[in-house]
Amino acid sequence: MLGGALFLLCSAGWAVNFLTEGVDNGRTGWLQGDKSFTPQNVKGMKLLWKTKLDSTPREMHNLFAPLLLENVETPSGKKEVAVVAGVTDDLFGLDGKTGDQLWHVHYDTTFTPVPGARGGGTLCPGGQTAVPVATPGDKPGDYTVYAVSWDGRLRTINAADGKDIVPPAKFLPPNGKPYALNLLDGVIYTSVSQGCGGLTFASYAYNLKTKVTSVFYPSGGGLWGRRGVGLSPDGISYMGTGDGEWDVENGHLGNGIIGVKLNKSEDLELVDYFAPKNADWMWKRDLDVNVSPVAIDYKGKHLLLGSSKECRVWLLDRDNFGGDDHRQVLADTPLLCNVEANFAGEGVWGALSTWQDAQGTWWLAVPFYGPVAPKFHAPVEYGRPKHGGIATFKITEKDGKWSLVPVWMSEDMDLAEEAIIANGVMLAYASGEDARQSLPDAAWNEPKITTSGFGPLLGSPDRIKGSRHATLYALDAATGKALWSSGEQISNWNHFTGISAANGRVYIPTFDGNLYCFGVAQ
Repeated sequence: MLGGALFLLCSAGWAVNFLTEGVDNGRTGWLQGDKSFTPQNVKGMKLLWKTKLDSTPREMHNLFAPLLLENVETPSGKKEVAVVAGVTDDLFGLDGKTGDQLWHVHYDTTFTPVPGARGGGTLCPGGQTAVPVATPGDKPGDYTVYAVSWDGRLRTINAADGKDIVPPAKFLPPNGKPYALNLLDGVIYTSVSQGCGGLTFASYAYNLKTKVTSVFYPSGGGLWGRRGVGLSPDGISYMGTGDGEWDVENGHLGNGIIGVKLNKSEDLELVDYFAPKNADWMWKRDLDVNVSPVAIDYKGKHLLLGSSKECRVWLLDRDNFGGDDHRQVLADTPLLCNVEANFAGEGVWGALSTWQDAQGTWWLAVPFYGPVAPKFHAPVEYGRPKHGGIATFKITEKDGKWSLVPVWMSEDMDLAEEAIIANGVMLAYASGEDARQSLPDAAWNEPKITTSGFGPLLGSPDRIKGSRHATLYALDAATGKALWSSGEQISNWNHFTGISAANGRVYIPTFDGNLYCFGVAQ
């Protein structure tokens, strides 16, 4: 399950690869084996470099967090290569230590947008929307990068020079919105969402050997977890389903979590499903199950963690998914935020993260948007967040009873997104974007405000204008104590991207096309 992080012995010691969004197949966000970050040295983190990439934004999207590949045999020698995807069908290879550009690919395309056609708006920017995935080759220093371009073709690219290893292959219909790719046992997994390009919401799998694409349609809402589908070690692909009816008898699996798996005929088939007991209420309030599920194994149990815009977390048993009625949990949290059931700007929008401490206990980090719920409290609190924050829990079991026990809550963060945990350090960020999707209701005698969207709905230009700046944090993972932050050093914000980290360096992209690299003393 944790195959996404590969550890190499080099002259400088242990070096770590960051091969997939969320670090590993289970999307835990736990960077195992990396000893470069410590609670002591992150206090002195500094901006190592910033580079502007030739990437054109689309709506509110631009760059995605890089994959980090160690000891790549490039034409100019061994390099740590940072592979950065840009929404306008660009892929960059940078020297991860210096920020120097090694190569840049702008994909050719078989898709031509219809002239004069209505754009998709913020939710459907078009272009490359899935974070690529990488895997080591047969020889040391060789790496293959898999990416999906706007035309739906799968690109197989040499990380050393950006050249195609094999010609692009048809994977998805064009003009959709796939999410971060996952790779297990020679199969690429993703999901598509939000009806972009007229595509039906679905989970996809592509067999690299047979070149066969398989698809499963849950007949629910969009499958749009930030880190893409989470995979269990036995190859079950899990994803939350967004707004839609939960009516299993008639094949509708909205506002739940589905598990699908390739059968012997290479067809994705439904193997399990879960919906919270209030799924119908959530559907009617646009509170999607919008978070990538996280798969872990602990105390003999095969577990799955999920969340949503409602702002609570469910702990599930993968072997008895939701119990007999598919609605039961092993444990859940109280409401952490979003007491007003706001469909935008509050709730969990980024990604859950999990990790094990030195005593073997599994922890959970829950970044959230908006004010913390008044009734939720943690034993240690560094504030009562108004704009967002991170709440942590220990996953415990006693006499067969499971619990998610609050531990600490962070200071206020301007829309907390996701976290990476390495060697007792939590690296997290707040995006600083304007997450509003509509104007608040106005009285009849108040002046009307014109938006770039339809009526009170905000378009990308409105939200771009209202966005602020991103902030990167280093926290003590055990106590929540703030050890360092980037403060005002990052001058721009980002939308629906992430961070990546390895070997003492943390990378964060921004909407204006810059990639920042912060690092500890080497």
